[in-house]
Amino acid sequence: MALTLEMPQDMDAAEMDRMRDTLDEIVAKKEDVVLDLRQTTFIDSSGIGAIVFLYKRLSMAKRELKLENVSGQPLRLLKHLKLNRIIASEGDAAA
Repeated sequence: MALTLEMPQDMDAAEMDRMRDTLDEIVAKKEDVVLDLRQTTFIDSSGIGAIVFLYKRLSMAKRELKLENVSGQPLRLLKHLKLNRIIASEGDAAA
């Protein structure tokens, strides 16, 4: 079973700073993680950094990270950075 975390509308530096403790707690758990980006309309480098942080930490622990409901600017950015080839995604809307 995976732990699902709903991400905020803006995954920017300020929001990722507020979520730092939550992300650390998620990494400490023994579950796979699903990030639900249904509400997320903007991601900057801090948001990408948070996703990569989770992916690396979970991979080292032989756990998985999945992204769900990615669309708009976040999906375009993930595709541009080719992260969609590394991190599994489900239910994505076309960019």
